[in-house]
Amino acid sequence: MKIIDLTHPVRSSIPSYFPWHPPTVLERTASYTENSCVVTRLSMGTHTGTHIDAPSHIFEGMHTIDGYDPSLWFLEARVLDFTPRGPRQEITLAEMRRRRLRKGGAVILKTGWDRYFGRPDYYATYPPLGTDAAEYLVTCGVRAVASDTPFTLDVHRILLKKGIPLITNLNNTARLKAGTVRLVAAPLLLEGGDGAPARVFAVVGGG
Repeated sequence: MKIIDLTHPVRSSIPSYFPWHPPTVLERTASYTENSCVVTRLSMGTHTGTHIDAPSHIFEGMHTIDGYDPSLWFLEARVLDFTPRGPRQEITLAEMRRRRLRKGGAVILKTGWDRYFGRPDYYATYPPLGTDAAEYLVTCGVRAVASDTPFTLDVHRILLKKGIPLITNLNNTARLKAGTVRLVAAPLLLEGGDGAPARVFAVVGGG
């Protein structure tokens, strides 16, 4: 059994998507010399770095992150390899159909764009999931969609309207091979949260 950490580290320099997404700040508030311990204040948005979007992120009155059954965060996931990928090169319906997805479980979209996370143009250049491909995932009955990129607003609307959470900005996807893994995605339990930062792992093999 091999465990692959798919999470971007949280640091003060982590990029934010839009100006209304708050910056991440790590600030030391206690020290070994003055307090006999170290404590750090963490300030960040709910959609920072590797995170999970709940339907209430887009739709008022819909599911919040704490409303999901915890079993949803432990799923069999199909790794769909769409590499190599150019800037803004959309994942199309035709490409998705060739993967012959089965009903249920989750999918992990691997574009290789996680290696550019933190670059100033990251959010302007990532290759998005197309809306037709997103609609196809709905018809396939997937329970969660994970990607090493963000998702467009239109794709948010398509998937979140159906209650399908979006696991966003994965890391280390170069270590994932096409096939099936066990996806572990644990969001912070934020009461009424529209989303939450998450620690995400892929478990490969048995044992």
